[in-house]
Amino acid sequence: MSGLGINGFGRIGRVFLRNCLSRKNAQVVAINDPLMVPKYLAYALRYDSTQGIYNRKISQEGNTQAVDGKKIKLLQESDPMKLKWGERGVKTLKDCQKKNDKLSLTNKNVVFVAGLGCIGMDTSRELVKRDLKNLVILDRIENPDAIAELKKLNPKVKVTFFPYDVTAPLAETTELLKCVFSQIKTVDVLINGAGILDDHQIERTIAVNYTGLVNTTTAIMEFWDKRKCGPGGIICNIGSVTGFNAIYQVPVYSGSKAAVVNFTSSLAKLAPITGVTAYTVNPGITKTTLVQKFNSWLDVEPKVAEKLLEHPTQTTQQCGKNFVKAIEMNQNGALWKLDLGTLEPIKWTKYWDSGI
Repeated sequence: MSGLGINGFGRIGRVFLRNCLSRKNAQVVAINDPLMVPKYLAYALRYDSTQGIYNRKISQEGNTQAVDGKKIKLLQESDPMKLKWGERGVKTLKDCQKKNDKLSLTNKNVVFVAGLGCIGMDTSRELVKRDLKNLVILDRIENPDAIAELKKLNPKVKVTFFPYDVTAPLAETTELLKCVFSQIKTVDVLINGAGILDDHQIERTIAVNYTGLVNTTTAIMEFWDKRKCGPGGIICNIGSVTGFNAIYQVPVYSGSKAAVVNFTSSLAKLAPITGVTAYTVNPGITKTTLVQKFNSWLDVEPKVAEKLLEHPTQTTQQCGKNFVKAIEMNQNGALWKLDLGTLEPIKWTKYWDSGI
C-alpha cells in the first residue's frame, strides 16, 4: 500500500512504521506529531524499550527522515485536520495519536515541592481527597498543624514531610530524592510549586522560582529517565499568567515564570526520549499572602500590590480545585491558565523554529 501517512509518533506510531517498513508494498510518506522534535525522531525510532533496537540505516535532514533510503516528511501540526495530506502524497492516513486518558490519582505517589499555606495547602487538601497512596511534602519549613489536618482529612493517605531548601545544589537534591524513593519506592507525579514574589530579592527570586525547579526536575530524571531504564513520570510545574504577559513592574518575577513555561514546554517535547511528560499550571491573581504586599523592581511602583488587588481575583480554594483538575487531565505539553475560578488551556503561538 503506497501513500501512507501516520498521525502520532508515540509507541503505537513507531510500531506501525516498523511494520510498514518491513513490507515491500507499504510506503510511508509523512508523519505528523506536534510534540516530536525532528532531531529526536530518529533516536525514538531506533531505540524502543519494548521493541528493542531497530537496526536499519536511519538518517535525518531538516524535516525529512530517511530509513534505508526511503524518505518520509516530518510534520508538527497540533491539529491534523488542518494538514493537506493529499498534497503530500498521502492516500491513507493511520491515526496513531494516543488519546489523552485522564489520570486517576487513586493510589498514586505524589511529591509536592511547596509550602503548606494558601494555594499549596488548598491544593494538598484536594490531592488527599483523591485517595493518594502517599503525599510527600518538600519544603524549607515544617508545618505540623497542616500535616495533621491533611492526615485527618483522609487517614488512608500517608502524608510525609521532608525538609528541603529548593535553592540547594543539584547533588543535595538528588540525595534527598534518594531518601524519598527509598521510603515510598516509586513516585508517579512531581509538582514543582515553590515560589516567591519580591523583585528586591533578584537572585533569590530566580533561584527559588526557576533554578530550584530545574534542579529538582533534573534530579528526579536520575530515577525516571527511560534511557536509564526508569519508568517515566509526570511533572507538573507551577508557572503564572505573568509567564504569558508580564506584570511589568515586577520583571524579575515575571521573567522567572516565563522561563518556567519555556523549560516545561521543552520537557514535554523530550517525552518520547525520556518517558517523562510535563505541563504547567499558571494561576492568575489569587488572594494569597504572596500578593498582599510585595516589592516592585527598583521601587518603580511602590503600590503595585494594592493596584493589582483592585482587579478581579480568585480564591485559593478555586485555584486548588482547578490545579488538581489540570493534573487529572494529564495532557503532556499543556499550558493551563487558572484564572477567575476557571481552568482554560492556552495555545502557544509559534513565531520561530530552530530547525534542529
